[in-house]
Amino acid sequence: MTSIEKLFDRFLNRPASLKYVEIERVLVYVGFQKIFAKGSHVKFKHCDSKSDLIITIHCNDCKSFYKIYAAKIVKKLIYEKSKK
Repeated sequence: MTSIEKLFDRFLNRPASLKYVEIERVLVYVGFQKIFAKGSHVKFKHCDSKSDLIITIHCNDCKSFYKIYAAKIVKKLIYEKSKK
């Protein structure tokens, strides 16, 4: 199991324990593209998702709400891919 796979497993089980940099690595690993938005906002877009994921960053980290929300979106994408 590689380090990114371990990080991905931690992201799915305990997303609030990760830092923003780790969450960014996982989102890019899953297939999201990072798009900068205005100010402290970062936008992530996935080709299979209709909506965008917007995360607000302050002091090089984000609130736990954004981390948990990102994990829910990734779990939803994985579930939809498994159904196909």
